[in-house]
Formats: sequence, structure tokens, C-alpha cells
Amino acid sequence: MSGRAWWRCFTTGHRTWQITCGTNILMMQAILVVCLLAISTMEGTMKLPQSDRPLEEMFANPPAESRIIKIVHSWPDDAEAQNDQITKLIDSGFGGVVCNVSFDQYLESEEKWSAFVNAVKKAKDLGMSLWLYDEKGYPSGTAGGITMRGHPEWEARGLLVKEACTQGGLVTIDLPPGKIVMAAAYAGDQESIELTQAVDLSAQIKDGRLEWDAPKGNWHVFAITEDFVYESTHAAISLADKLHYINLLMPEPTSKFLEVTYGGYSKHLGNDLGRWFRATFTDEPSLMSYWFNKMPYRILPWAPNLPVEFMKRRGYALEPLIPALVCDAGEKGKKARYDFWLTVAELTAENFFGQIQEYCHKHNLLSGGHLLMEEPLSAHVSFYGDFFRCIRRLDAPGIDCLTSIPAEVPWHIARLVGSAAELDGRTIRMCETSDFIQRYRPPGDTRPVRDVTESEIRGTCNRLMVNGINTITSYYSFADLSSADLKRINEYVGRCCMMLTGGHQVADIAVVYPIESVWPRFTPAYHGATDSQAVKQVQEIFDKVGQALWNAGRDFTYIDSRTLRESNVRKGELVHGDLRWKVVILPCVDTLPLKAWQKLAEFVKAGGIVVAVGAKPTNTESEFPSRRVQILAETVFAPSPRMVYIESGSDMDIVSVINSLLKPDIGTEGTSPIRSTHRRSQGHDLYFVINDSGQPWEGIVNIAKEGECELWNPMTGAHTQIGSTRPIKLALGAYEGIFLRFRQ
Repeated sequence: MSGRAWWRCFTTGHRTWQITCGTNILMMQAILVVCLLAISTMEGTMKLPQSDRPLEEMFANPPAESRIIKIVHSWPDDAEAQNDQITKLIDSGFGGVVCNVSFDQYLESEEKWSAFVNAVKKAKDLGMSLWLYDEKGYPSGTAGGITMRGHPEWEARGLLVKEACTQGGLVTIDLPPGKIVMAAAYAGDQESIELTQAVDLSAQIKDGRLEWDAPKGNWHVFAITEDFVYESTHAAISLADKLHYINLLMPEPTSKFLEVTYGGYSKHLGNDLGRWFRATFTDEPSLMSYWFNKMPYRILPWAPNLPVEFMKRRGYALEPLIPALVCDAGEKGKKARYDFWLTVAELTAENFFGQIQEYCHKHNLLSGGHLLMEEPLSAHVSFYGDFFRCIRRLDAPGIDCLTSIPAEVPWHIARLVGSAAELDGRTIRMCETSDFIQRYRPPGDTRPVRDVTESEIRGTCNRLMVNGINTITSYYSFADLSSADLKRINEYVGRCCMMLTGGHQVADIAVVYPIESVWPRFTPAYHGATDSQAVKQVQEIFDKVGQALWNAGRDFTYIDSRTLRESNVRKGELVHGDLRWKVVILPCVDTLPLKAWQKLAEFVKAGGIVVAVGAKPTNTESEFPSRRVQILAETVFAPSPRMVYIESGSDMDIVSVINSLLKPDIGTEGTSPIRSTHRRSQGHDLYFVINDSGQPWEGIVNIAKEGECELWNPMTGAHTQIGSTRPIKLALGAYEGIFLRFRQ
């Protein structure tokens, strides 16, 4: 070789070096050795830290899985561009990505699969924590339209209900679209019907219209059809591809979805998907039985297998009772509604979430993701039958948080999902977090885009983490934040999430999730979930109870009726695994399975405390009302120091009641922005204490725990001994958090 030549020989996976070499071969060899050493050193430095180190090291430099996980839907096809993207993420402190094969030619291009596999392997080699996103956009289940190819019968269906009330004379109803299921008139009015007094009106239908000359009297007329549903559903308003959606009540579409989506990843990465991914990320699957715009008929979820499954599980026919699902029909109607929504919940949990979970377990993988519109209790019925039942079929359950203004962060759904995870011993609880509300502007919306600050992002994550979230996945724009800013927020979040992973919550208060009390009251609406004022009252009381506890800084666990049935009573406490509660709050709960009522009675007899707000024990799963529960209400549940009733609209303050019965585990003097959660892990008690305010706070924290205390500061990664002096004085900056750690 003469003169000078450019060698472009060395690619490390994230940089390419060019070495100018002369004619001196020995010098070239020396340069080559130096370069290779430099490359080796850089790769060793670049690899993200893992969770196999002592606590002090992990706190100083948090592991990849605990840092913010960026959602990346489009790995570049080019290898060098992939290297650059991975480098940029790691240099900014991110711990990994939620990723998927390219949306371009989704699931069907070997070239795109090859690029995806290459990116996954590079990211994994560098220590990134990876999650597997399971759809082309959202809601999950369609596989970008592939699932229902050749199977239009798998599309989501609904019963569409139109009604008219008359006192006699001509009644005309234009039928909803679809196949006629029922046309009938029942003795009754706008509010209620008598199921035993029905007139079949099928012969009165002609050319898509029901016309009936009603005899004198009070009549409630129904025209009910079955049809596929898309218009005004979540599928139709999605910001991703607007695709017709699968029926979650049926097993076949989810089975096909798993075959083409999860099976594609298994084919290209091997059956051990857990080698590459920490968990899956399913995104907002739901029943399509909620109208996002006003429609001329009500909707109930439906599937061809639903009547068969109802008969098999409940022991009687559903079809004659369909009108009772939209109009009061007495005791028999309440039982029909309870059984209908229970069956819907079971089928959704089993046929969608259950199938995914079982597939994941066979492939050494955790099933994860989040559901739709987690906030309103009434929507839990429309979308899932029972949100809690479905979320308990996820190994890494999650939520989404679309705002990054801390005061707007929906802390209560973080606590709801965190609680579900606690009950099943799930280690990972995820939140898809973003500044979407501050930045998204649909056409015609002239509001300025709002850039959120590093402090606000920290405050947002604090609210989520103190309520049980320990994995932050991100759609954040991170506008106007430098690489140093990103590194700092990643390290803060990473330290907090690492400390909050493992062990179990320590809380004295349990709040019952009142879904069984909603079912007998629920009627579907022409717009939204329900127009039932009784359901709205349950939702209002449920929300108020949680908000009162949050405002008072009282940590708690949401529990469902299954937890009540499965728990044991020991020394005046309700015990579920490592979790123990001294107080159970019933927010407008009047309906529970009999075994749940009996467990609560045992709890009260043993010295436990029950606080009922807005309702008294009344119904079981089969009796509306139940004489057995009424006897319990008159005896064991009679008002006493251990059985407290707070009427709806009462001036009685639930927090004052609880404070008079149970000393707080941790608290401050007077009103403060301090919020906290208590966990027990690896022989230590750990308190995560946050300043939920954009202003600095300084004050006294009273804590029941005795012994030597360590202070671990996630802002700096340092920890110090502060001794056994009580109370503890803390000074926290805006939206800062701190850990107090005690040896058990």
C-alpha cells in the first residue's frame, strides 16, 4: 500500500471509526490494537447496569429495567441508524424500549422482521430492558387487520335496544340495524316493567319498522336487534388505524391474534421470548359496548357464544330476560343483570386476557399492558364487565397517564392497578406516561402547546410511584429537555422504581371495589356508559372515599370480593398473603357474594372494623334482597364501635372516623402536600415520602416505626444514617421524594 488510505473497518454497534494509515505496517498494527482496546472499553462503559448488584450500587446507578422505558414503534431499518438511536437513548439515561416489528407491512415482511430482530439483539446486548408491544397502534387484538381476514363473524357485536312507552294508541319504532332478536311490549312504564306480562310483537314488524296499536294501559315497548358494531365505538375514534375490532367474548379471534402476532415473534426470536423481553404490552383492548357519540339506541355486549355460556354458568336462559338488562324488573331483573355482567366479565377475562397470559407463560414471558378508560367505575362495566377481574389476568398490569400536570395525574387508578398486583404478588406495575394532553391538538383546536418541565415530569411520576407503579413507559415528547436533564430524570425515576420493586405494601385500610353493587343498578346509555343515577351514586361515593383518604395522606389497598372470600381472619385483621388490614371500607356496597359477607362478619366478630358509606348490606349473588344478609345486618353488622355507618350526604367525615379508630402509620402536623406509601422488603420497612407540590416543603414527619432510620435520596443517589430521633424533620424541594428505611 503506498501513500495514505482510509480504512473504514471498525463498527462497534454504535460508532464507526475511520483510521488514516500510512505505509508503515507496524504503525498500522499498533493503531489497530489501540483502537480495538478503546472500542472494548467503550462497549464495557456503555452497557446499561443490571439488577444483579448490591442495593447501594443500584441506588447510585439504577438498573436498566427501573429507568424510564421509551416507547419506540419504529426501529430504523438501517443498522447504523439503529446503533445511533440506541446510543442516544442510553446516553440520555433511558433503560430500554417498548418495541414492535415495523408498522410498515406489519407482520408480513421478512425484511422488516430481520431489521427488528437485529435491533432487539443489539439493544439486549447493551443491557436494555425490552417490552413487546403487541399491536399496530391500538386497540390490541386486530393484528393490523390480519386477525379477522376470512372471519368477519369474529367482529365485535352488540344488542341494540330501542324503546317507546305508551298508555295506548299507535306506537312506531324504526328498528336498529341488524337481525331482529326481540320485539315485545311489557306492562310497565318508563322506569320499570313486569316480566310476566309480555306481548310478542314480531308480527308487527314490516320494512324495518315496528308498528303496534297498543291497547289502553301502561306499556313499555322494545325493539332489539343484534349487529356488528363499529360506528361511535372506541375502534372508530382511535387515533391509530380505524379498524373494525374483534369480539373479546369469543375465544377464536384472540387465538388467531396470538397465532399471527405473538407467534410471529416466537418464529423470529425463538420460543423463549423471555430471553428478550421483560413483558408484553397490550394496549386498550375492550368490549365495543360504549358509545363515544350519542346514538339512537342503547348497546349491550353480545356474541354467539354468550347465551350458551350464560346457560352453562348460570343455569337458566338469558334471552327472555334481555329487557330486564335495560329497565328495572324487580328482584328477578336485578339477578339477571348481576348474572349477565358476571358472565361478560368471566368471558372477557378468560378469552382475551387469559389466553394471552397462558401463551406468555408457555414462552417464559410476563403478560402486561393497560386497559381502556380506567378512571370511571361505570365504564368498567361497559368495557369489561369487571375491570378488576381482567386486570388480575395480567402479570404486569398497567395504566396510562396522558397528562404531566401533577395535580391532574389520576393517582387512584395507579392505586387500583397497584392493589390488584399486590393481591396476586405481581412484581411489575406499569404506567404508559406522557404529556399527550399538553401537546395533542386536533384540527381546529387553537390552544398553544404546553411544554412540561423536568420538575412536573418528576411530580407526575411521584404520584404514580407512591400509588404502586414501578415501571414508567414513556410517550413523552421531552420538549426543551437536554440530554443532561433526561439523564437526571431517568436516574431519579430509576432509583425510585428500583426501591419500590419487590416486597409488599403495608397498609391498615382496605377499600372494597364495588362492582357487584353496580351490576344490579346498571342500564346502558345512548351516550357513554350509563344513565343510571343509582350507578352514578356508587361511582361518586367510591371516588369520594378514595379522594378523602388520599387528601389525608392515608395509604390503602383496593380489594375485590374474591379477596374477601380468600382472606383469613387473624387477631382482628383481614389477612391475604403478606397483606393485613385492620379496617375495611364499603363504598356504597350493598351487594356481595354471600361468602364475602360471611368473611366480613367473621372479621367484625374478631375485632376488625368495617365502615359502610352510603349503603347497608342487602344482597348476595343470588338473592335481591337476601334474608341471610339482612340477619347479619341486624346482628353482626348492627351499628357499634366496630361497625360504622355513614349515610350518603352525611356531614360525617370518613377520615375523622378512621383517625378516631386507627392511628396513622405516618403523617405530618396539619395539612401538607406530603403523601407516602409503606412497603416491607428484604428485612426492612421502607417509606416513600413525596412532596406533591410545586413548592418546597419543610416540616416534621411523625412515623410509627421505631428504630434506626436511613435516608435514601433519589435526587442524588446518596444515603445516610439519621438515627432513631423522632419526629423526623424533612426538607423536600418541589416534587421531590425521599426514602426512609428501617431494619425490620
